Amino acid sequence: MTNEEKFTHLLKVLKTYAEAKHCYDKNPEYNPAEFKSNDDAFEDGIDYGWTNFARTLLEQIGENFEYPCMREEE
Repeated sequence: MTNEEKFTHLLKVLKTYAEAKHCYDKNPEYNPAEFKSNDDAFEDGIDYGWTNFARTLLEQIGENFEYPCMREEE
């Protein structure tokens, strides 16, 4: 795999994560303290972290991606 192919693949994967809805995109009033199970809150935190990390990386290099909250609901 060439460096350009690797970069293209990396951008594709980052955009997949960046364009996913995390817990606050799904529910702006999300509160992890309301969970009965810490495992559920932890899983949401992992998803939130991956999504924000991908968005931050793409923003830093000026790559465009679609925020899920800006999309029309289908």
